[in-house]
Amino acid sequence: MRTDLEDLVRLAGWTPLQGPPRVGWDAAQRAAGIELPSDYREFVDVFGSGEFRGDLGVLDPLPGPGGPAGDDGVRRMLRRTTEDVGPRFRAMREDSFDLCPYPVYPEPGGLLLWGGNYNGDHCFWLTADDDPDRWPVVLWDRGRFPDAWSRYDMGMAEFLLLVLAGETPGLADLAYRKPGVPVWVPDTGRTGAGR
Repeated sequence: MRTDLEDLVRLAGWTPLQGPPRVGWDAAQRAAGIELPSDYREFVDVFGSGEFRGDLGVLDPLPGPGGPAGDDGVRRMLRRTTEDVGPRFRAMREDSFDLCPYPVYPEPGGLLLWGGNYNGDHCFWLTADDDPDRWPVVLWDRGRFPDAWSRYDMGMAEFLLLVLAGETPGLADLAYRKPGVPVWVPDTGRTGAGR
């Protein structure tokens, strides 16, 4: 297991999920026409579905209760960008480049959503590099409008560690620490989730 994921597991007090990978990554990525970062793929295999501190959710390609299994999960995940948040950010970009200074997936090098919280903050990868393991994280912090964008030149797992450390101004509220709420809250209704 990657060191950053080992650190997340330890911090969350999580017991990694056992058994085969939850997603047939090669077939799923091939079907969707995109390769996703290796830390994200390993994260999904280790944690399954859920949220950090019951707030910051990580999108995953796992089927919901009674949902179909198969290779469509990555495509469903991509639609969260192309059909859900993408049109809003494209409209912002058309209004003013300052409101959204990045293209949006599937545009070349566009933002691809991987997580968000209940405050409406969004975590993206900036897909400008051919190597997905070099995609930086871009945060849109809804509460900091109009200076809502921050770029972090690190992978998703390292970024999550930074968020959970609570030492970086502006990131502590992304997964707000609540009394009695564990660091990782699994979505036990999703395939593969649970201990």
